[in-house]
Amino acid sequence: MEPKKLDHRVPLSEKDIRPAEPAQVEEVKQILHLLFSAVSAAKLFPPEHQTVVSLVSTLHGQLKSFLEANWKLELGIEEHAFTFEGQRVYSDPHQVKSLPFFFFKDGMQMLYFYRGLEQEEVKEFLTTIRLVSLQPPEEADIISALWEKDLANIRYLAPDDFLETKIGVGRTPLGIQVNPEELHRGRIDLTPEDLASMRNKLFAERASGETTSGADEGGPPDISPLPAPSDEEEMREIESLLLSNRRLSQQEEYLNLIVEIIYHEDRPDQFPAIAEVFKQYYQDAVEKLDFGRAAQLLKALREIEDVFDKQDKNKAALVSGLIQGLTQETALAGLQQSLDPGSVKDKGALLNYLKMVGPGAARVLGDLFEQWRDPGSRRQVLDILHHIGQNDSEALMRLAQEIRPDLTKEIIALLGGTRDKRVVPFLAGFLNSRHASVKLEAIRALGNSQDPAADRVLFGFASADEQAVRAAAARALKASPDTLILDHVLRLVAEKSFLKKGLEEIAAFLDFLGRSNSAEALLFLRRTLLESRFFSSPKQTGIRLCAVSALARMELPEAKEALRAGAGRRNRKIREACRRALNPDGEKG
Repeated sequence: MEPKKLDHRVPLSEKDIRPAEPAQVEEVKQILHLLFSAVSAAKLFPPEHQTVVSLVSTLHGQLKSFLEANWKLELGIEEHAFTFEGQRVYSDPHQVKSLPFFFFKDGMQMLYFYRGLEQEEVKEFLTTIRLVSLQPPEEADIISALWEKDLANIRYLAPDDFLETKIGVGRTPLGIQVNPEELHRGRIDLTPEDLASMRNKLFAERASGETTSGADEGGPPDISPLPAPSDEEEMREIESLLLSNRRLSQQEEYLNLIVEIIYHEDRPDQFPAIAEVFKQYYQDAVEKLDFGRAAQLLKALREIEDVFDKQDKNKAALVSGLIQGLTQETALAGLQQSLDPGSVKDKGALLNYLKMVGPGAARVLGDLFEQWRDPGSRRQVLDILHHIGQNDSEALMRLAQEIRPDLTKEIIALLGGTRDKRVVPFLAGFLNSRHASVKLEAIRALGNSQDPAADRVLFGFASADEQAVRAAAARALKASPDTLILDHVLRLVAEKSFLKKGLEEIAAFLDFLGRSNSAEALLFLRRTLLESRFFSSPKQTGIRLCAVSALARMELPEAKEALRAGAGRRNRKIREACRRALNPDGEKG
């Protein structure tokens, strides 16, 4: 592997180096807060989700603006803070979620962004952070991941001797002192601490059934017998620890044994008996909430399946069937009933186990999302559900329920980033939901969908009881060649009752007509703008202003003519709006 890339680039001239101004520092703070929000969103939602896309675009815009003025952004990285020009501009002491610590722990000292930064590079940067954060701590290395990406305008400084400098940190030097004259005496004087250490070691060996070589060989009793424990309670505690260690070793040995048996067994008629042993071992682990042991078994079986898949397809199929039996939804029914917020002592082990189970764990994960109220735990659950949904959308669809609006919204958001053709019919099922927030999330997902049927479902939401829902549906409608949708909207806006709707809703539907760029829509918008009334109410003026905005969207020459006609109206607001639409850049002439 090549050495990690260091940043050696320098400004074009020394004149480019200026002391940081207060406004500059404030701008960097805003960029870092945006970066933290974008990283959090990238961990929670798929890259195509509207929240992620919006944050990436905003973050890139802020960075681009700063870099255009300053050539580069140079961030110092401390254990729990980012610095800029020697000032702390962002800090987070919570090590688990701290973004500075995420870079610092792998040895990164500086992070650089350069002029010319592309939005795709920002997206790749966030995706890399997300992927590394999902890896086990012992495998995660953001520096190696960024080195592989080799982003042209995002660089870092990480000295190669970082690991060497970490070795020995926090340890007290041995401080050994040797007097040459004492070496000739043939005697070693032990300190009280040395004696205590040796006694403790001998006591541990005696308790575990081991003896020193001197005792076995009948050597001289140079060291006095072990002292009796200070009290019985201490002795019982030591025995308990030893017994626990022996049990753990026995469980690991047992698992290794049955794994070895299934690996070497060549008689198909023996497989059912071996599979039953696995099932009993697995059920015992799950019933005792020993999720680490259950996950270890599933991991071992999948490794065997991978080996057999290359060597023996029949044995691979048998192991695959065993895994499916252990991880199917019905196998976890008992776990689903027994879990409660107080019974889970190790959330990490449980979530790791459920991730290995896969789609069969979806219902359990849904229950945990409802039970765990803290955002961090919920994000971890959603990450696993996202992983499941990439391979099995239906497992997520079954979790959406009217009585669980929060979970349902998250499921809709996760599925909105997939291309599964079943998603649009699934979203249509929320047309009659009692929760406006669920409808709005479904509309967002439909707006991002590339399925031609999505617009027809959106038009269904345009008839909802809630005005905000109807307006959102109109804004999400695409300017597609589907004339059926356009005809429906033209009939809707032509009704007298349409003018009684809220201005936000009216603006949304007129904006759709503008985006359609159709001759029929142009006629309606022109009539709305130029309709002559001697006295106009504030709402009528607002509707005409909406028509101006819609006409400004159109590319038809007749739209410009309508705006020129509007620029001569008596109403000052209408007149000025039309002029701005005709001359958006504010040019004279």
